[in-house]
Amino acid sequence: MYKILISNDDGVKGAGLRPLIKEMSKIGKVFVIVPFGQMSGTGHSITLSKFKKAIEIEKNFYAIKGATPADCVKFGLLSFKDVVPDIVISGINTCPNMGQDVIYSGTCGAAREGAMKGIPSLAVSAAEMHAKEYRHSAQATRKIAEKVLKNKKKYQGVCLNINIPKNYKGIKVVPLGLNEYNESVETVLDKNGYFHYKLSGRYHSGGKNKGSDIAAVEKGYISVTPLQIDQTNFSLMKKIKL
Repeated sequence: MYKILISNDDGVKGAGLRPLIKEMSKIGKVFVIVPFGQMSGTGHSITLSKFKKAIEIEKNFYAIKGATPADCVKFGLLSFKDVVPDIVISGINTCPNMGQDVIYSGTCGAAREGAMKGIPSLAVSAAEMHAKEYRHSAQATRKIAEKVLKNKKKYQGVCLNINIPKNYKGIKVVPLGLNEYNESVETVLDKNGYFHYKLSGRYHSGGKNKGSDIAAVEKGYISVTPLQIDQTNFSLMKKIKL
């Protein structure tokens, strides 16, 4: 029986979590460690030298207060010492993670943490904003996970970034695109004279993403992008003279 470690960045109440647990339980034993609350946008950040409170939700299911998604995967791999997962799955995120979103995404950060330990890992997102239904996304995730698990050696240390649209037509393996956002900063002055800032942005596609994950999703396909941990730009190594 496969051993499956699940995490996310939407926390214990994340809408895509339970459907994923239910579906993955069909093919293996599931262990869940997630942030207690919402931790979107935390990327691959970790917290050091701070004790975290772990709350047991049910058997093999823990929520950790103040933990990032990457923290949760670390805790899972170190705490369940007698259990080495065959695969790490992060998700299902309530919004897409395409293009440079993968840098900011806590969903991707959790999956990358698994990949760094040599474990095949999936970062799974619903390819619509604030999705309401996750059953089909969970089923698609299980099918992809089964294919990965049958070829574990091939996917050792690999993180697959996956975006699943509603009523998808099929799967396309594609590179990352380039998201374009109308970004802004909201400012509020409180009664004590302190300014409070909030970043916000609205996505718009610039039409420069032919053949990318963004284009695949816009055409109704599941996008699958293999991400690598080594971010070295080898093509520039010999060109840089300082």
